[in-house]
Amino acid sequence: MNLPHSHARWLTGPGIMLLVLMTLRADVAIAQYNEDEPRSYTPSIARYVSAGFYTREFSPRAGNDAPDSLKINYTRIMPLVGFRQGPVEILFGYTNYHLAAASCAAVFFGATFVSEVPLTGGKEAALVLPVVVSADFTKSESAGSDRDHFNVGSLGVGTGLKFRLAQPGFDFSMQAAGIVHYSFQGFNAQSGSSSALTGDAVALLRSVPILDGLVVGYRFRVQSWSMTGGKFEYRTVNHGVYLGVMF
Repeated sequence: MNLPHSHARWLTGPGIMLLVLMTLRADVAIAQYNEDEPRSYTPSIARYVSAGFYTREFSPRAGNDAPDSLKINYTRIMPLVGFRQGPVEILFGYTNYHLAAASCAAVFFGATFVSEVPLTGGKEAALVLPVVVSADFTKSESAGSDRDHFNVGSLGVGTGLKFRLAQPGFDFSMQAAGIVHYSFQGFNAQSGSSSALTGDAVALLRSVPILDGLVVGYRFRVQSWSMTGGKFEYRTVNHGVYLGVMF
């Protein structure tokens, strides 16, 4: 049955209005859903150089069987410089000390690569599982000959936990990780293993008008070595603050 023209026009007007209202309602719902949905986590790509220090303790472990005159034991401030870009960080430290009236040197070089697996949260705040690939070289001289010096390189992998809070102009994160290494002595065929507990807390202050921003941080590193022969059984505890500049 055909509707009178007046009735068709009466039905068409409200129908169009209803369609418009439904469309607007759908647009609002979609926009609200996009706002409520957490944005995916994105690892930091910050690039900066830093300078700071370690308060460094280096001492023999209970299993160290080196003669007392050759054991290495010191507590010193070690200046430290670093470079970081995204997941890669490189650190270098140097200091000196005295053993049995001999002037000795200590060197630390470390490089790490971290891949982050988000556990919970989003772009603004997240809990992350860091997967760490680590390489380091540690040298601490003794009062004896070159063969008595501690010259050990290590390669390892590990994981831990990281929390990150990212806001406009401000990025804060803190992380702790355990790493297991294969270690090898530089001047002989001795090898073994080492375990390390590392961590840092760092704030990226992009609102500070110095290049791309200022970096303020604290880091620590506890590492112990179990080497064949017992001569190079040592432990080191390091912690300190640093400042950096992003560019």
